Parts: sequence; C-alpha cells; structure tokens
Amino acid sequence: MTAWYEKYLNAPYKHLGQDLATGIDCFNLCSLVLRQERGINISLSTSDFCNIIDDDWYLKTNEQLIENATKLNQPNFSWIKVEEAAPFDILLMSVGSTNITNHCALCIDNTKLLQTMVGRYSWVSPYGKYYKQYTTGIYRWNGLTN
Repeated sequence: MTAWYEKYLNAPYKHLGQDLATGIDCFNLCSLVLRQERGINISLSTSDFCNIIDDDWYLKTNEQLIENATKLNQPNFSWIKVEEAAPFDILLMSVGSTNITNHCALCIDNTKLLQTMVGRYSWVSPYGKYYKQYTTGIYRWNGLTN
C-alpha cells in the first residue's frame, strides 16, 4: 500500500509556485496536501501574503509572513504543543540565520515531515533534534481528525 504522502515527493521547489509538476513552495505544498487529503481549503496561498518574488524572500523581510498567514486563518487553526504533533499538522520554523518564521512543513507522524525548500525537491525528512530546534509553532486545523 502506498503512503498518502508519496504522491507529493520529488516536486521541484518554486517560490510562489502551486503546482507539483512545475514547482511549489512550502506553504502551498501544505495547503495542497490538506485540500487533497483532508478536504480542508486554506483560503490563502503564498502570493496572498508574500509579495517578494525572489526565492530568497526570507532574507528580504523582517515580517512574520508565514505566521501571519496562519493567524489570518484563525479561528480555523489552533496552536499545538510539539509533543502533540500529529499527521497533517503544519509546523512553522525559523531555519537558517534569520529570526523570522521562514519555512513550514507538514507532519507525517511525530518523527517525519513532508517538506520542500529552496534548491530541493519535496522530500520526507526526520523530525528530530535538528528541525525541532527551529520550530516556532505547530498549528492544527480545528476539527481535523486523523
């Protein structure tokens, strides 16, 4: 049996992209998976909250764009403790040398993430010490059942 996340692997990264074949960014990947796998329609795409077109947008802003997008969808999302992370929760992170939330990934289970980022194709990574140290928040769509 094929795992639900396998059809989302190996998609090229493209900032503001929304298509698995031509390129997709981390927020739009999370939105796409939630829509296709759980029927959840997040009313925003990355282009709705980020008008910086460069792949390295996160180096050109001090705004908490991804966090703000999650907050715009309140009360649809609830903050979750790291130890309570479950499939289809969105993990927000501050990766690299910035102090802003500049990345998000989707929880597969409490040990694995589905993600994509600059210079990478979408992949499954372990959710261990490395990514946990950069996690700034975990959000769950209210009413989501696994």
